[in-house]
Amino acid sequence: MKNTTYKHCLVAFLVSIFALAQLGSTAYAQPEDYKKWSRIAVDVVKLNYPDAQVSDYDYKGRKEISDTQAQDTFELQVKEENRTKNVNVYVTFNPKTNSVITVSLEEIR
Repeated sequence: MKNTTYKHCLVAFLVSIFALAQLGSTAYAQPEDYKKWSRIAVDVVKLNYPDAQVSDYDYKGRKEISDTQAQDTFELQVKEENRTKNVNVYVTFNPKTNSVITVSLEEIR
């Protein structure tokens, strides 16, 4: 009887650990399509800063606005002459049709 109780506790513990690991991995997972929007973000920065180099970018996350609108945010580092700027790019899109609605830039000071 003692051995059976121990096995049940061990199984319950292992199942709990597995469930928490699965929850953790999905809670912070990046959406698969964010790369598509990141390319658009980089291209728009290059258009607005034609003489600069994009040295780095960071995906900041997705905000669900409505059923037909979501927004991905990217922070890009732009090197222009002797200055480095950080620029936030907001790509708003329709997740159902996968089409861009707006793209906006904000220079971070």
